[in-house]
Amino acid sequence: MATDELVVGEVVTRRELHKRFGGTPQGGISPSAKSQMVMVFVADNPGPHDPLTGWGEDGIFHFTGAGMYGDQEMTRGNLALLRHVENGRALHVFHQLPKITEGVSLRTYRHLGRFEVDPEQPCYTADALDASGDMRAVIVFRLRPVGATAAGGPRLPATPAAETRVLRALPEPHIEPIRLRAQESPRALTARLTADYASHLRSLGRELSAVQVRVKGETRTSYIDLLDVTENRLIEVKNSSTRQSVRLAIGQLMDYRRFFNPTPALALLLPSAPREDLLDLCASLCIEVVWPTPEGGFVSTHD
Repeated sequence: MATDELVVGEVVTRRELHKRFGGTPQGGISPSAKSQMVMVFVADNPGPHDPLTGWGEDGIFHFTGAGMYGDQEMTRGNLALLRHVENGRALHVFHQLPKITEGVSLRTYRHLGRFEVDPEQPCYTADALDASGDMRAVIVFRLRPVGATAAGGPRLPATPAAETRVLRALPEPHIEPIRLRAQESPRALTARLTADYASHLRSLGRELSAVQVRVKGETRTSYIDLLDVTENRLIEVKNSSTRQSVRLAIGQLMDYRRFFNPTPALALLLPSAPREDLLDLCASLCIEVVWPTPEGGFVSTHD
């Protein structure tokens, strides 16, 4: 039976689809040599473990590739989906519908319509949890509608940015100093360090700015703890002086720096002096390290 006999919006079972058009009965991507098509199956509600599948505000249907564990690779079903046009296969997307009657084993799907992988940006990579709850890299395909589509299908909670944007022209953050409390939580410690150091910088006549970074192809917004506008200095704040925290901060600062012109200086604010080896590590990367003194001041490796 020809693929053009699929009607946009029709509701079918997966068993019926494979009987008509061939393809593999399991998995989210089902290539079929019988009918020269690739079928994509989307869960009723992808949920928090798949926040990257659904309609975006850009009019594109974003679809997380196949592979439940570990980093996804461009093989098998993922490769068939990527190359469906050059292989002469039509691409159709089916959205799983919720069960109407308990105990019914067959799930039904609504045919959302025909799509094609976006020729300009076929896919991008993103971070997401795998079936074991571990973070991994996934492949997210960008599927453009070809003709009419049926209503419905999941929607993305946030659409990936079309271009990288650095929002620096924001009001100076209003940060009130926070007094030390017994059994201070890590979050409270970070807030207090940030507030105290911001107050210290203002006393020196520095202008501060809040900064958000949206990276092209990413759905998450990164927030830089402090930007010393006067000195063009990015400041990352950590609530621990451990090696793990310092290494994490270094990665964040290096990531943020490339989005600024002119290139900013980098600084790391810690709750206490780190070990000598970690100071050497930061010095080798020209990263200033700052920590508070018992008297209420701050020590800097650049003083």
